[in-house]
Amino acid sequence: MSNENAPYSCDTFVVLPPLTDSNFRIFGKNSDRPANEVQEIIFVSNEYTNENKDFVQCTHIKIPQVSTTYRCILSKPAWCWGAEIGANENGVCIGNEAVFSKITYETRDHALTGLDIVRLTLERAKTARLAVQIVGELVEQYGQGGPCFDASANFSYGYDNSFLIVDADEAWSIETCDRVWVAKQIKEGYYSMSNVYSIEDDYNLQSNNLERFAQDQNLWDGKNKLNFAQVFQGPSPCTDARLKAGRKLLENLTKHGNFSIFDMMSILRDDQSGICAFDQVRGVRTTSSQISVLTSNEKSHIDTCHFLTGTPNPKQSLFKPFIFSNNVRLGSLTVSTPQEVTAQRIHPLYSAHQQAKWENVDLKRLQDFEHEGIMEIINKLKSVENNNVDTYETLFYDIVSAEIELLREPPCTKRS
Repeated sequence: MSNENAPYSCDTFVVLPPLTDSNFRIFGKNSDRPANEVQEIIFVSNEYTNENKDFVQCTHIKIPQVSTTYRCILSKPAWCWGAEIGANENGVCIGNEAVFSKITYETRDHALTGLDIVRLTLERAKTARLAVQIVGELVEQYGQGGPCFDASANFSYGYDNSFLIVDADEAWSIETCDRVWVAKQIKEGYYSMSNVYSIEDDYNLQSNNLERFAQDQNLWDGKNKLNFAQVFQGPSPCTDARLKAGRKLLENLTKHGNFSIFDMMSILRDDQSGICAFDQVRGVRTTSSQISVLTSNEKSHIDTCHFLTGTPNPKQSLFKPFIFSNNVRLGSLTVSTPQEVTAQRIHPLYSAHQQAKWENVDLKRLQDFEHEGIMEIINKLKSVENNNVDTYETLFYDIVSAEIELLREPPCTKRS
């Protein structure tokens, strides 16, 4: 399938034990956004949230701050406050998907965006189960509304949201429409989400106002249990083709019960299915990606690692490791400066990818560098040795620096 004819969509995945290597939980997401949109990788510290003790200025509205917040690593469009993907220091990982409901979005008042909800929840959630509760409360109290794209993208529509939430103990899928929601616990196997509603009547939790809202909108007759996907799915630029393709890849790659981070990488880099996207016609591409590997092994001294790209096209971008520690420092190489936020919004790593002469880049060397780094971390996750996580406090920055240098290196010349 050519990328120009690939189904327009966006995808988030999770694979659970016992289908995985070393009983890891493996989370992955491609963020497909407007092709000219820059995503930055940022670190949200306790100092940042402490400076905003009373209110949080989200993308379109301000809401009250909470008393306890947690540090986060986020992949976010540089123009807005919220995030597409991320994780917090408690090992909670969240990715969101746009979904298109029957409830008109464009006439809604400014409210939270799905990206705001991702960031707010990561800043506030101790566990995946609590994250579900927080998402529900935010959706019910503040609703969803306001532009979801920067004006320069020329994307005029907005959307409701679904979320995949994972930690070392639980995994949940949440789907929303305006101010109502349902949540389904994923207890085994694998799961994926795309830009279509997929929770039917098999949800475990729901908003208190769900049935009344559906009846008030004349979408449900009150008979039988409400089928969320059937009731709320509206006209959409997306199909379920990528949802089906992603689940087929998961099915094939989990057959032998040793699904690994490299299998998740192969899914996120799969352009035949369109999961790795570059749609020249519609101006959409994969702008950033994340994979998180979590272990519940209490003997492991490193229990989680998050691998993020921060640049478009995961086939060319490296998955770079980030491990939370007391003194972790992200650095500035994936963060747009204030000057850039008002201009092109590019950060140093994005600029290096833009300026790289890809016909001369030694892709094999890049791939080997990535593979060696990932293997080192995975072996640490499997180890019960006392590995001081503070030795990884500049790990992400160091790998980004090396990636930039590899992209700038002139090609090796062969001797005649």
